[in-house]
Amino acid sequence: MAQVRTEELGRFLRSRRNRVRPCEVGLAAGTRRRVPGLRREEVAVLANIGTSWYTWLEQGREVHPSESVLESIAEALLLDREERAHLFLLGGYPDRVANPGDSAVGEQMRTLLDELLPLPAMVTDPRYTILAFNSVERYLASDLEALAPADRNCAIQSFESPEWARTFHSDDGHRAQVVAKLRASYAESIDDPEWSPLLSRLRRNPEFCRLWDSGTVGRSVGRVKTIENPYVGTLKLTMTTLIAQENQRLTLSVYQPVDTVTRSRLETLHGWINDGSIERRREDGAQPSAERHLRAVAD
Repeated sequence: MAQVRTEELGRFLRSRRNRVRPCEVGLAAGTRRRVPGLRREEVAVLANIGTSWYTWLEQGREVHPSESVLESIAEALLLDREERAHLFLLGGYPDRVANPGDSAVGEQMRTLLDELLPLPAMVTDPRYTILAFNSVERYLASDLEALAPADRNCAIQSFESPEWARTFHSDDGHRAQVVAKLRASYAESIDDPEWSPLLSRLRRNPEFCRLWDSGTVGRSVGRVKTIENPYVGTLKLTMTTLIAQENQRLTLSVYQPVDTVTRSRLETLHGWINDGSIERRREDGAQPSAERHLRAVAD
């Protein structure tokens, strides 16, 4: 397998070298070039490494480049973020393969969120910050739209919001699971500078500190969550999470009902959102009642 990886590394380097035009890195094009891209010796000079050593890399020899050498080669070849991740993976440094992409949620993903209705669904980043959500997810606990962007984080809401505590039964067991998932994600993206302000804020809470310092780590699978929605009452849901191939920093999470009562209540909630009754009642200082929901289901 090691030989296959080094051969693939060589092919990747050749393809990237052939793509870079001399003028892009400040070199004259010249008149005697057989290929439009860079020569091997030019890449070596730009990366400040030996020409023979770089040639061996392209030939797929077992020369074991260091992280700093790969970084210099990436700079010389003008690699983008995803290409750098691929280079470090082929070079034998999987720990340096930060999830490529940024935290921007594209139009396709936003459309998918709406296509999943009436199921609640959201898109989060590695720190469980909620970046996008559909209308049912918006009203699953507190109104996500009303929160400041910095507060739209599952861990922050679990430890700071009384509404979330009531909705998600945020006892010690629930919060322990939130922290265990957060710690697992932290290990996968520990170099991300955005972790520091989030953890500093969460550490103001003594319970979070106790749970975080316990070292518990893991992601629960298939657990049924009992959610007390303020509009339609008790919902029994499981969550499925999917990592977006196009941007691996983004995770799509979808709540799925485990019984027909929950599905019916989600459909009712979706209907109230569509006809504007939730907004009208919020403006009036009231919320739809569970009794009204039961009548709606019966009808």
